[in-house]
Amino acid sequence: MTSTKLSVLILALAVYCSPAVAVNIYQCKDAQGNISFQDRCPPGSTPVGEKQYSANVPAGSTSKATAPLTLYVVPNCDSCKQVEDFLAARGISVNEKNVNDSIDLQNELKKAAGGLKVPALMVGGKAIVGYNRSAMLDALSKAGYNTKVSGEK
Repeated sequence: MTSTKLSVLILALAVYCSPAVAVNIYQCKDAQGNISFQDRCPPGSTPVGEKQYSANVPAGSTSKATAPLTLYVVPNCDSCKQVEDFLAARGISVNEKNVNDSIDLQNELKKAAGGLKVPALMVGGKAIVGYNRSAMLDALSKAGYNTKVSGEK
């Protein structure tokens, strides 16, 4: 079995067995041409594809959320991890962008959030820089996202 097929099989099993959250999986290619599937492309590799996997939504439930979410991060960032965990606990998926090695993404972050500070969560056109729980709850709630932790009533 080729490594790509094995990676896809492992990915499918991980998604099937995972708790109720949504994740982005990146197809990463390194300098030697090796392909891997990960939650973030490691340094020295380039994302060549992206797929979002979501948990099953209970029948009859609808989401009124319409604002797109983008989270700008860098590797080994404790505050970035806190924002990721905050969103995952609420079952909120986000388009995560690692700005560490990309001038284009750094320029995009400057334009969107007014500077090069991470984490920066974009809720529609509103930027929340740093781990600011109350600002995130307020912006997400106004944008129609469920802000309760999974399992809360």
